[in-house]
Amino acid sequence: MAPFLTRLLKALCESSLRILLLFFVVLFRSCQFVCVRVLRAERRKSVSGETVLITGASRGIGRCLALEFAKHGADTIVLWGRNEEKLSSVKKEVEEIGTSRCHFYRCDVGDRQQVYRTIQKVQEDVGTITILVNNAGVVHGGTLLETKDDKIEETLRVNTLSHFWTTKSVLPTMIARRRGHVVGIASTLGLFALPGVSDYVTSKFSLVGFYESLAVELKQQGHRDVGVMCVCPGHTTTDMFKDLTTQSFSLTPQQVAEQTIEAVKTNQRRVILPRVMHLTWILKSWLPGSWMWNTLYVTGALKDMEKFCTKR
Repeated sequence: MAPFLTRLLKALCESSLRILLLFFVVLFRSCQFVCVRVLRAERRKSVSGETVLITGASRGIGRCLALEFAKHGADTIVLWGRNEEKLSSVKKEVEEIGTSRCHFYRCDVGDRQQVYRTIQKVQEDVGTITILVNNAGVVHGGTLLETKDDKIEETLRVNTLSHFWTTKSVLPTMIARRRGHVVGIASTLGLFALPGVSDYVTSKFSLVGFYESLAVELKQQGHRDVGVMCVCPGHTTTDMFKDLTTQSFSLTPQQVAEQTIEAVKTNQRRVILPRVMHLTWILKSWLPGSWMWNTLYVTGALKDMEKFCTKR
């Protein structure tokens, strides 16, 4: 009995210590967040006069980003997508807002050669891209064994590899001009996983690592004038996730667009939306692995994903 009590007391002490440490980490992160926002507010930059390229701009977050950049005075907005009719419609909306010029190009960002060709044409027609927003994405849904190989490859090409091709295309000019910003729209599923979308989760985890590595790389090379930011929104009410019934903490594309542009202006490195997801991310790092599964179960997220995958 004595050994059992010893192990129990030891486990309780370890749990208490872990919870105490977690409390201080949350407190520290909260204070850090407030201080950073105050300091950055003093050196806000404007997007007025910028030339912005947005991938996946025909609908959802991409469309809202185009309209918001126009409202904030961007000089030129370049729209990329695969549906020319929808791109043309967004172009009209942008031009109705104000003085921003707008161009659109049909481009499948999952095709590397097509990306390079289209970038070259954009540079010839429009000029230098000063803000790149990698937003295009796809989602299929299904367990690993249910997902076909070509769908997995498409997800990784569009959601991950395209960010390499577009960024490599515009980064040299940004570095040479000592001016620019690269933005990647990832997901909170790049910070913690849900079942039934393993290819999508993998692509978003990769993006979080890509932008973190790129930011460190540019800083180490002394290119501090080129900003790098990764945006991780939670469930957003777009067509991509229209079959996902989760309502807790849901975001609209407009909210994501507004917060993204605010983060560009204040040179933030990573944006997690909604803000409460910061706590989930911290808890995941400190608590046992079973905690996350139990949380998903209690909140009903597991059942929501089952319905999502079934409808897909």
